[in-house]
Amino acid sequence: MNIIQKYIETMENRDYEGLAELFDCDGTLVDHCPNGTSQPEYHVYGKEAINMFFRNKFTFGKFSISEAEIIDERHAKFVANYSGYMVMAIATIRYTNEEGLIQKLSVRPK
Repeated sequence: MNIIQKYIETMENRDYEGLAELFDCDGTLVDHCPNGTSQPEYHVYGKEAINMFFRNKFTFGKFSISEAEIIDERHAKFVANYSGYMVMAIATIRYTNEEGLIQKLSVRPK
């Protein structure tokens, strides 16, 4: 299973610990999709911050994905649910380190 498949699997399962483990210790996740909702886009820096951020989102039902489809080894598309606001999104792994961990991942509206 490649890194984008693991990313989708952890997101679908709301596995915040597994998700954080996919990132380099200084990894970055930037999500541009919440624009248009009542919340700003997300810029989350570092493995621990990613863990804590998604623990909150998943635990309180503030974020989920569905209908995920892998496009290629660096891209996937899915429907993102931001507290009831649905957006078709594309996740792109921009950079990985030598160990294959994510250094930067961005999510944009499709």
